Amino acid sequence: MLRRAKKGDADAFEQLLTPLEQMVWRVCWHYTNHTEDARDCAQEAMLKAWRVIGQYRGDCSLESWMYRICQSVCMDFLRGKKRHAAESADALEEEGFEPASCEETPEEAAVSRDRRRALRRAIAQLPEEWRTVLILYAMEKKKYEEIAQITGAHVGTVKSRLNRARQKLAQLMAEGEQTSGAKDGKGGRAS
Repeated sequence: MLRRAKKGDADAFEQLLTPLEQMVWRVCWHYTNHTEDARDCAQEAMLKAWRVIGQYRGDCSLESWMYRICQSVCMDFLRGKKRHAAESADALEEEGFEPASCEETPEEAAVSRDRRRALRRAIAQLPEEWRTVLILYAMEKKKYEEIAQITGAHVGTVKSRLNRARQKLAQLMAEGEQTSGAKDGKGGRAS
C-alpha cells in the first residue's frame, strides 16, 4: 500500500493515513489550542503528507513521520499567526463558549478555566524542543523511546528536556499566580 501511495495512488494514501487522522487532529489542537486552527493545521498536514509521501523512507514509523509533519505545520502556523483577540481561544472562553462542569460552581469553573488558560500560556512560552517533548509525553502519552524516535533526539535528551520543561512550567505557573495575586490585592505589600 505504501508503494502505491508513493506512486500517487490517492486511495492507498487514504488507507494509510485514515487511522492517523485523530492523532493528527489532537497534535494540532495541542499546539494551537483552537479548534478551527487545529482543523486548518491538520488539513495542511495531510496535504503536505500527500505532497511528500514519496520522500518517506521508512526510517521511522508512519505515525512518527506524520507527527513531524504536524509539528512543522503547526510551528509555521504559530510563527505566522496574526489573529484578533476575538478569534483566540481565550476570547471564546470569555464569551462563554466553554461549558462549565455540572459539578462545579460558577466560581470553581472560572478558577479552572483561568488555570487552564494560564497553563496554555505557560506551555506556549516554553522553547520549542521542550514544548514538543512535553506535549508528546503529557498529552499524547508517548513513551520516552517513542518521543526520541519522533524528535530524532536521544532518550537521555528527551528526559532532560522533559525535566526542564516541567521545571520551567512550574516556575511560569508560580509567577503567574503571584502576578494574579498581586492584581487581586492578595499578593501586595502590607502597608
